[in-house]
Amino acid sequence: MIKKLIPKSLRNKIDRKLKKKFAYTEVTKPYQIHLENGLRRLDGQIAVVTGGSGVIGRAIACRLAAEGAKLYVCGTSFAKAQVTVDDVLALGGQAVPFVIDLSSEDDIKTKFKEINDAEGRIDLLINSAGGSSREKNARIDQLSINVIDTILTINLRGTMLCCREASKYMVDKKAGNIVCITSVIGERGKAKFSEYAAAKAGIIAFVKSIAMELGPLGIRVNCVSPGIVPRGEVNGEQVERLTKTNYLADYGKPEDIANMTMFLATTEASFITGQNIMVDGGRSLGLKGD
Repeated sequence: MIKKLIPKSLRNKIDRKLKKKFAYTEVTKPYQIHLENGLRRLDGQIAVVTGGSGVIGRAIACRLAAEGAKLYVCGTSFAKAQVTVDDVLALGGQAVPFVIDLSSEDDIKTKFKEINDAEGRIDLLINSAGGSSREKNARIDQLSINVIDTILTINLRGTMLCCREASKYMVDKKAGNIVCITSVIGERGKAKFSEYAAAKAGIIAFVKSIAMELGPLGIRVNCVSPGIVPRGEVNGEQVERLTKTNYLADYGKPEDIANMTMFLATTEASFITGQNIMVDGGRSLGLKGD
């Protein structure tokens, strides 16, 4: 109706101004089509994305924004969270940057309460925060207690506490949706990544358990397990190695994870809960050529 009231010449002028104001980046470009087609399946929903400053979290935030969700983007710093928020604004979406200390129960409680107080509800939680050790990967007999505690705290304990706090407000409304980003390593294991594998496997088991608890209350909980998704530029040698060993002859991209997360967030997945969806190009089947 609005389009009919505005002359085409004026609409084109407005479009040109908007394109100048918001420049699409490599991060936001994959989601441009959803805006142009008017496909907004999350209009009015309040979504919290932890790990929103990471490569995958950033892609997920953009995907949800393109579908109309209002986002609370958690990063390791306000500056990093703001980068993702700027991407969301470029898509014409709404987003607020914030920081949560995932090692602090009190901080997690406080931040989720602040969001609920501001919005009146939390519809969707995406747990994308986590990561492996920045130290040199070690065999179990050489693994420091500092690495063990850090990885389990950020990946497993932090995820559990975020789910606990978000679910309190979802239970009140008898509706909600939680998606946790894990890893194929949580299913397959990986040498010299034992602490990370344990944390991700713990999340998968945790999700299955709370899906049983929360399902009768109208809340769905699922996992998405990425395979190898490069966090930066990939060179020709890396591309060749990844495409040769994956059955789909390609490597994972952030938008692959974002698209599956988006699917689980919509009513199209309304009969799916307690599942761990592998998005890995078949890598969990083994390496092609083995």
